[in-house]
Amino acid sequence: MSGTRLEQQLKSFIRSLREQGILDHRFNQMKELENETPGLVMEVITLVLRDGDAGIEELTRNLRERDINYPKVADLAHKLKGIGSSVGGCRVAAACVELRQASNAKNKERCLADFDAVKREYLVLRESLNHILQMERTINADEPKRRRE
Repeated sequence: MSGTRLEQQLKSFIRSLREQGILDHRFNQMKELENETPGLVMEVITLVLRDGDAGIEELTRNLRERDINYPKVADLAHKLKGIGSSVGGCRVAAACVELRQASNAKNKERCLADFDAVKREYLVLRESLNHILQMERTINADEPKRRRE
């Protein structure tokens, strides 16, 4: 597929994610910085996915404990909010705020329900970011070919 056509598809996909409220303006700001720092988007997405997956795993372990360590859950929710926010994952960030509030209230049922929402939103963000990452890799792989043409 031609690089410019794929770039247009990527822009359209990102626009769609913004319209759905999955991403916010922060993603576009990061994308604009890529002119100065090539590969930035791919690097940041890779880090977000690694750290986000680890955050979800750690929250899962903590919320399975018989006696929940609420301050730890609140701290993990805050970290995951920052991870999601770093790429404009506004729905993940909002869900993490709810989880943190439930944890601060030491409400186990609400923590579990809010964590389900965090996981759902994170999975949507994760799938979207993986798709963007795949498209970015294809575009970057095609770049040397386009320069020779």
